[in-house]
Amino acid sequence: MFAFMMTGIMVAGCSFLYEDASESAGSPVIDVTQADDPWQVVDFEGVNQFGETITNETYEGEWWLAKTIFTRCPGVCNVMTPNMKELQDGIIEEDLDVHIVGFTVDPDFDTPERLEDYGEAYGVDFESWDFITGYSYSEMQRVILESFNAPIQELPEQEDIMHPVRFYLMSPDGQVYRMYSGESGFDYDIIMEDIRSLVSA
Repeated sequence: MFAFMMTGIMVAGCSFLYEDASESAGSPVIDVTQADDPWQVVDFEGVNQFGETITNETYEGEWWLAKTIFTRCPGVCNVMTPNMKELQDGIIEEDLDVHIVGFTVDPDFDTPERLEDYGEAYGVDFESWDFITGYSYSEMQRVILESFNAPIQELPEQEDIMHPVRFYLMSPDGQVYRMYSGESGFDYDIIMEDIRSLVSA
């Protein structure tokens, strides 16, 4: 099954989060700040859909919302990306200062040009949405695992890549604040209410 299942993965101080982190396990919003050890985005570097260098420092001082994708994804990305686009529309409509970041889990294939075409196909607003590539597959695995406690795994027989189906909200200092359901458990109203309460505080 392609959907990301975190049950059974145990990290010191965070095990309670993993028991409720799959799409089938309940709330569309999980407060990651309740972990014993704060989740912090680690250093990364890549390029966006326009070939511009992007690092974790690019988003310092602002709220940002991240997801993992790849352009030839046969399954969940076809649901997750429209859901994130719906959130972007709401964020723009309410004039909230939140940037969106999509990390490709297929960096060897997903060139900036392919990511630009992908974003255009979904009608995203590139003013506040970066699709990031330009790193190695192993480096991307490390960044996603160390930042979001989420594994990435290639599934060659299925021509697929297992990746998280959660969206992650980061604070201006790079701390991970929330995990949101990005696929079957997605609830626009509940997630937007949570984003609004944090960003507007």
